[in-house]
Amino acid sequence: MKQKILVLCYNYEASQFPKSPDPANRFFTYGFGGMFGKLLRKYLGDYDIEVWRVDSYCEEKYYEKKIDGVVFKVFCSYSIPKLGHFSWQFIKDLKKEQKLNEPVLFIVHTHNWQTYNILFFLRNAKIITTHHGELSPFYIYGSVRGFRKMKAYLGILAEKLVMKNVDYFLIGDTRQVEYIKKAVEDFKFSLFSSGLDFETLKPLSRPAAREILGWDNNKYYILYVGKLYKYKQVEELIRIWVDIKKELPNTELVLVGNEPRGSWGEEYYDLAVQYGAIIVGRVLHSELYKYYCAANVYVLVALRDDYFGGTGIAPIESLALNTPVVSYSMRNYFGNKDERFIEMPSDIEGYKKSIIKIMKNRDDKLTTRNIIKKYYSHEAVVKIIENALDEVLKKN
Repeated sequence: MKQKILVLCYNYEASQFPKSPDPANRFFTYGFGGMFGKLLRKYLGDYDIEVWRVDSYCEEKYYEKKIDGVVFKVFCSYSIPKLGHFSWQFIKDLKKEQKLNEPVLFIVHTHNWQTYNILFFLRNAKIITTHHGELSPFYIYGSVRGFRKMKAYLGILAEKLVMKNVDYFLIGDTRQVEYIKKAVEDFKFSLFSSGLDFETLKPLSRPAAREILGWDNNKYYILYVGKLYKYKQVEELIRIWVDIKKELPNTELVLVGNEPRGSWGEEYYDLAVQYGAIIVGRVLHSELYKYYCAANVYVLVALRDDYFGGTGIAPIESLALNTPVVSYSMRNYFGNKDERFIEMPSDIEGYKKSIIKIMKNRDDKLTTRNIIKKYYSHEAVVKIIENALDEVLKKN
């Protein structure tokens, strides 16, 4: 019988998920859990893959469907205000599965109350967790007050109690290591990213991409992809762009991927409108390549002390399409040191200089795609996961 892997996740972005099954199966497959389930199924044929999700927004108590060889299960959960999700049925079924098949539990987030529940109730299981930018309670405790401080303190107690039950950590940001050490001294980990689908990242020449998008070939374009919120320092990016326009007036700032004004995480929508940035809104991932290829440079500020987002997917996608990147987040790049071909300024003034330098002197023969493919392709990422699985199975 094949070794089973259970990918365990929760609905953390309610506005993006359907509340019941839909014709496109997004209800089952949306998010990190669905992405990892499909990825492991595609590249690790020697394992049986299932994806289990807890979800307080769904309409019925339980759903199950097999899609492209992956079993998806959705458990209706209680959402405990300010803490997280809990489903006793989910825990009971996990314990039953552990007794019958001893699966590897691949938990999609590290610092999360669902994770703590799993680690407490399944303490003898084979467990891997992955990190996607969430903050450690040890970090939060020193930077907040009131109820959030109390919640962080409870998180610290929980992590000291249960983190020792994790067999392997897949870590997106190098700063994570010092905080995990506060909960468990001896642990195994690898730097990690959720990786890229190169099939959707089709290289185009800049003029060809601009013709499709209707962009002006005589202008410079700075690109940002994501929500317009504080953690990605969009306010600082807008002000950097305004300063750059004093030297290079024909420079545009293009913001892609945001949701409508007033949605969660769109704090700087009005500021972007005020200064005249080009706000595109959400774009299908299969269409994003046009924007990366058309831009002169991709910028993610990432200077905040509470930024734990690793390299970020968008900067890596940009480099996969041979478009330069300016971002301090690239300190987490896990390729060879001699292949750090990006600008990595550590202050706002450095960002301005780096962006202007690239726009004035861009090398149109830049070919970063093959280097990125070597480290961040889905095949490369699954190899990291496979090594972690080997370690966990050997240990157990």
